[in-house]
Amino acid sequence: MNRQKIYSYIAGSLFFLTGIYLSVYKKEPHFYTLFSIGALIIFVNIYNSITKKDLFKNKKELLFFSVILLMECIIIDNIGMYLGYWGYQYSGFFDNFLKYVFEWAVPLVYSMVLLMIGKEIFNKKFKKNLSFILSLLIFITLFGLFTEYINLFSDSWIILNMPITNYKIGGFFIIFQTIGYWLIALIPWITYKIIRKANLDF
Repeated sequence: MNRQKIYSYIAGSLFFLTGIYLSVYKKEPHFYTLFSIGALIIFVNIYNSITKKDLFKNKKELLFFSVILLMECIIIDNIGMYLGYWGYQYSGFFDNFLKYVFEWAVPLVYSMVLLMIGKEIFNKKFKKNLSFILSLLIFITLFGLFTEYINLFSDSWIILNMPITNYKIGGFFIIFQTIGYWLIALIPWITYKIIRKANLDF
């Protein structure tokens, strides 16, 4: 492992652990900004190490993906708030900037990357489709539970209601912890696949 990658892991870990500290001990709602940046740095490095390739072929792919994903985040969040599924304890331009860029778009990307990491790991013993499903059910579900547990200390987001059922185990809404987190990984993955197939080498 080269020095640059080591520094990257250290930086990612510091962001990630600081985010956890801010939520658990300081009850800071925007803990998720640092938490998400850290998780993204760590997961992207793991993905690059496993696959020996970058996520995007060029900067144009990355730009198109980022713009489309950010638009999807704004639309999904506003629909969710309108339907009364979730809410926040903060408002204002700066709060919304942090929310949509670092607490929506970045988490969707790191969830997608985590899904892809799991798929690569399971591919060693299982077929592609099964590997994808296992990664979604195990990696995304478990990290989603961990993320929600950390959030319960500071309520960066507050789940109010869920479709189908509001059944909870402790402070965890079952629908949100399963279908909700699966969609958080699947939506950017589908967007990513569409962008890759668009062949933006022009």
